[in-house]
Amino acid sequence: MMAVLSSCGPRITRTVVADEPADGGLYSEKTVPVVYKVIPDGEVTLRFYDTLPDVAYISAADFQSIVLPGSTMEVTHTGVGEYTLTNADAKAVVNINTDVFVSEDFEAFTNQMGLLQPGMANVYYDGMPFVRYKGVTYTPATVTTTLDMGKYGIDIHADGKGAVYFPFATLADMYTDLYYHHAGFNGEKVVVNTSVNEVSLAEIDSTYNEPLIRSNIRSESLAAFNYKELCFAMDHFYGFPGRVKYNSQLKTKGLDKTLEEDVEAGPEIKKLLHSTSLTEYFTGMMGLFGIYFDGHTSMDIISPIIGSDREKYKDLLAEYTKTQMAHMNFQGMLLEAIAPMMSMVQSSAAVSRQRPEAYGDGVTYYKKGNTAVCVFDSFNSRNEKAWKAYYAGTGPKPTIDNTKDDDMVIFLDALEKANDDPEVENFIIDITANGGGSADIVMAMTSLIMDKSYISQDNAMTGQRSYVEYEVDRNFDRVFDEKDKDVHYDLNFAVLTSGMSFSCGNLFPSMLKDNGIPVMGETSGGGACAIQAMCTADGFCFQISSFRARLNTLAGENIDEGITPDLPIATKPTQVEISEEEAMPTVDYSKYFDVDYLTKLLSEYKK
Repeated sequence: MMAVLSSCGPRITRTVVADEPADGGLYSEKTVPVVYKVIPDGEVTLRFYDTLPDVAYISAADFQSIVLPGSTMEVTHTGVGEYTLTNADAKAVVNINTDVFVSEDFEAFTNQMGLLQPGMANVYYDGMPFVRYKGVTYTPATVTTTLDMGKYGIDIHADGKGAVYFPFATLADMYTDLYYHHAGFNGEKVVVNTSVNEVSLAEIDSTYNEPLIRSNIRSESLAAFNYKELCFAMDHFYGFPGRVKYNSQLKTKGLDKTLEEDVEAGPEIKKLLHSTSLTEYFTGMMGLFGIYFDGHTSMDIISPIIGSDREKYKDLLAEYTKTQMAHMNFQGMLLEAIAPMMSMVQSSAAVSRQRPEAYGDGVTYYKKGNTAVCVFDSFNSRNEKAWKAYYAGTGPKPTIDNTKDDDMVIFLDALEKANDDPEVENFIIDITANGGGSADIVMAMTSLIMDKSYISQDNAMTGQRSYVEYEVDRNFDRVFDEKDKDVHYDLNFAVLTSGMSFSCGNLFPSMLKDNGIPVMGETSGGGACAIQAMCTADGFCFQISSFRARLNTLAGENIDEGITPDLPIATKPTQVEISEEEAMPTVDYSKYFDVDYLTKLLSEYKK
């Protein structure tokens, strides 16, 4: 039988399938809008089972079609309660009785990176046109991945007509990747990132967050499911880079047991995460922030919504602040979590004050004697529009004169100046204030320095190691061809690091050191995982260190603890005067910007 319910909103139907097992029981369906950034919007039908009336379910085939427009999935009934899901890249087997998902190639099954480059594997790439994916080698070649959703109380259903239904949030978590391809449902519409390298879905739809905070109350069933789904997601898709206090417990026990057994405030956090009060839930997520914060992971779901518009959200913020004050025992845990990053901020501030005294304010290229220094403070400033216009033949080649605040332009300008100067022998890349950014820039720079472009990583969930190779248009003539091999710079390269050199600022010296290029300074700040965008089951955006790419040395060693320099340079504590009565502790980095001293170190190293 079928009953159609009228509504001024999405179309709603309640359906019972006759003469077939009604797996999951009664349900309602809503057809809701699907919003994209650049491709035409569409719609999709979501299912809401009476047992979980506020939790959106979606058929696996429909989900595939919205995150990979134009793609299809074949669903085959292969046994009692068993269905095989086949897409263009891989297969998976689902059992709706045990709620278990199995795939022999999970990375391929969830691959959306073909949206950026046809045929690309599910690996890291930000889409800069002077870099492209070449290939990947997995060790072992394949791994069977089993996701036991039933263990978390997450049900998979089938309709008896060839469709398999997952919770929308669970499929979204499974498919999210290193480009921030992801999707969220805010209770009214689905928003999908297929084209924008941004963590927040509000970047695609500015109204995305509004329904999420319209009321300070959520249902008990949604709150309970949200917690289960969050535990499932963090236990499987967090990268466990190594630096957080509870890394071992989270990896072996999972989030739920860690909260119950190992974190003093854990039971309180768990209770808050189950709360129907939105501000209590926000406070619980901040408790998780204190547990998971590693420089890449942020469980803070309210700050991205409020942003700088505190006046607009003053009532919500006031209620949230009141709730936080009632749970002050969290504060020590939060401070402990961010303490390592505070030392990085101190390093950055010290470098920002002291380096201009040696080189001048805003200088990105400095030469003294036979040594040139490229001041390179970010891998994240990319004028993507200018580069894509150039590669499309609709704009000039980006240079230091016509394209400001672009990291690749800064590096190329410094490199060409040094290479054209017959006096220059040494070229030092100063990343002492570099907090990371895009690996595309790292790939281009390492290719120009050492004729190689790769990432060595492992997958925290499957255990596979992978060696991903990239091609670089090394002469930037808009063509990937044999002429790129002719590009060579006859310079003695080195990289200068500090405790602030984090993420890609940690990957870059790791790769150089692996290839015999000296690292100078102090141990870099670490950071071993790429960022992955996520959404909770109730639609809030957050980010985690991804399971898909935990960065390694070529020997397979995790680089989260930072890269030890070949040429250590001592620092010493000092103070900077704030006023006549007050001084602030800082670090003396003066030797790092003494080019004569750096030249001497390199000279001795070469001997």
